[in-house]
Amino acid sequence: MSYLIVSGFAIAGTLVGQLGATSATTYAASGNGGVETGIYLAILLAFAALSTACVGRITHRWGRLRVFSTAQVGVAVSWSIVGVVEILTSESLLVMWLAAPLFGVLFGVTTVVSPLVTHAYLSQTSLTVSMARRSIAAGVGAMLGASLGGVLIHATDPGVGIFANGLLTIPFAVFLLARPPAQPDHDQPTTQNSARDLLDLLRSRPQLRRVCFLTASLMICLLPLFTMLVPILNDLDTSPLPSGAGLMLAGVAAGRFFVPTLVQRTLSKESQFFGAIRAFIWASGFMIAFAVSTMVSVISVDLVVWTLIGVGLGASRFTARALTIGAAADASPPGKEISGVAVLVLIGTVVSPIGMLLWGVSVDYLSSPITVGLAALVILVIAAVLARSRTQGSDR
Repeated sequence: MSYLIVSGFAIAGTLVGQLGATSATTYAASGNGGVETGIYLAILLAFAALSTACVGRITHRWGRLRVFSTAQVGVAVSWSIVGVVEILTSESLLVMWLAAPLFGVLFGVTTVVSPLVTHAYLSQTSLTVSMARRSIAAGVGAMLGASLGGVLIHATDPGVGIFANGLLTIPFAVFLLARPPAQPDHDQPTTQNSARDLLDLLRSRPQLRRVCFLTASLMICLLPLFTMLVPILNDLDTSPLPSGAGLMLAGVAAGRFFVPTLVQRTLSKESQFFGAIRAFIWASGFMIAFAVSTMVSVISVDLVVWTLIGVGLGASRFTARALTIGAAADASPPGKEISGVAVLVLIGTVVSPIGMLLWGVSVDYLSSPITVGLAALVILVIAAVLARSRTQGSDR
């Protein structure tokens, strides 16, 4: 329970920091901020991809818990310092672009190791079940972080939101250092993995390739809707912007509460992989609903409708995330589950910058509704292709 509480604080900080960083790049832009925010996120994710390839070797030498706790200390320190600098300077865009590589390295490390550390602390029989259980605490933290963070940033400065991320990560870092899990038996992997090892694993495991293809599609077509919500709503002339984006992200966070139930029901009917495809389709439906709602705008209820749509988007996204992580672990050789998760994160972070840049250009030069609608249609095409491969596999 203590792990869930402190990790909830860290998640709250992540949402406040995300709002602060993307608000800073959006406010510093001369237009809607889509391209500028896309560049910031692309740099961050490119360095996350580079760090992901090294995680196996680092955890082999130092252990997962030590690496994860050190990375959380790095998050607390770096975001706090950048937040203060952002408050004191007028060069917001330059500050965020320079900070993005460090943020990306820490993000890549924590993303790979987090599911395994969560599994160790919660002592669940299934990695997927552990992730689903954590989603409840993460949902509470994300709701508070998004809603209160948006109001805080609107009343003060984007740098305050960035600083808050560092501040709220401190309890989590201290907990990890002071209270290791009760059963750290597999904390130190018996093998280390270079980028070549991860790619060899990907080539040798057809099912892992399919999971990675689905994840890459999620990163390009769905993830930017959440990470670039500030420039998306800015394009729609939403006011006040940070608190409006925070309210919709609070709805996304509320969707996490449905994840354990959705995962349980999904796994009772089909595999984790095809359950993730189903969740992907759900997300496309809510994206279409969002795009349509922006075209029949009623100012007084816009944010209410978008927040409700955000609940559906959040439930779909985090259900798909839990299922794809579990599917990647299952598709890996026995004892190499972290390698499968590392491959998944590596592929996701490598393609993510492409999605951020595409969405950034599209939001600025087309529009938010067209961008979201086109992404939803691409999702449906990908889901149809994967569903067809399932039918063909059954025939064989």
